[in-house]
Amino acid sequence: MRRPWWGPPLDDDQRAVLDLVDDLTAERLHRAGDEQPDDVDRARETLAAQGLWTLGVEAERGGGGADLRTTLVALARLAGTWPALAWASVQAHAAAMVPSARDGVDRIHGGAPVAVAPVDADGPGDRLAATLDRIDPAGRDPLVVLLSGDTALAVPPENVAFGPPVRRTGLDGALTVGCAVDVALTDDVVVRGPAVARARSFLDVGAAAMAAGIAESAAQAAHTYSDVREQFGAPLTALPTVRASLSAQETTVRGLLATSVAADIDRPAEAAAAVAPAFEAAIDVAAAAVQSHGGYGYMAEYGVEGLLRDAVSLRAAVDATASLRVAADALAGGGA
Repeated sequence: MRRPWWGPPLDDDQRAVLDLVDDLTAERLHRAGDEQPDDVDRARETLAAQGLWTLGVEAERGGGGADLRTTLVALARLAGTWPALAWASVQAHAAAMVPSARDGVDRIHGGAPVAVAPVDADGPGDRLAATLDRIDPAGRDPLVVLLSGDTALAVPPENVAFGPPVRRTGLDGALTVGCAVDVALTDDVVVRGPAVARARSFLDVGAAAMAAGIAESAAQAAHTYSDVREQFGAPLTALPTVRASLSAQETTVRGLLATSVAADIDRPAEAAAAVAPAFEAAIDVAAAAVQSHGGYGYMAEYGVEGLLRDAVSLRAAVDATASLRVAADALAGGGA
């Protein structure tokens, strides 16, 4: 039985993609942790084989050719089951928008791990040396793509030194590491132009959709538990306070899904401004879902505590605060 969809109405293509994600997560995409990197690799390759890994990249560039709304529906759904894999797919989409001559898109569309991260690289110079505290590629030795203003750098593997694993609260399978980059800014590394801004904006709209998907999964788990769990001879849903909490969770989720899947990648300030509020709302919903389970909400087998940890870890991974600063700077400067 497939999960219900609490977002806005779907057309036939969007429903087909949603059903495909549900079928894959039920049958083949079994969530794996960092101690099972081979399983994480197979999961990425499964998404690529099904056309979901870079679903929203233009068909002429080797992607699935889906429109943005359909892509965000798929990412929201995947995030409700395996957020680390969904975030890795968001990064793959962004990287595929700005390929360099040296690193074409074939590897990316095939499911290779990619880490996309904004960096501060203002000012003149012919070389970039930077340290990234964390990247979350859901894979080992990923291609690293850095975004700075209207410039993207597809960093050759020999110019990246990966550090030890970084501990997280959630995001099973993200394979989080730090890395140091030292690269010459040559023509086969640097990409400039509007595609870079769209890639940066895709990180934001993808992250907001993922926050909505995590919240949906948590709220639905709370509804299911409250329907079957009895107290004093009646389901928990017989209690007015429980019904009020569940209703508030559902209302928040429906609003999150409606706004996130309708995002416009060509309005980057709005996209950036939506990220932090989406994660705050998702964390609130997930925390309420934990409380809806009572003491069982803190037990791993019920899943909702993991969704709360995922929401917290993903907020840090996407640097929602930085997105908010980008939005504020754009608004202060009269940007879109």
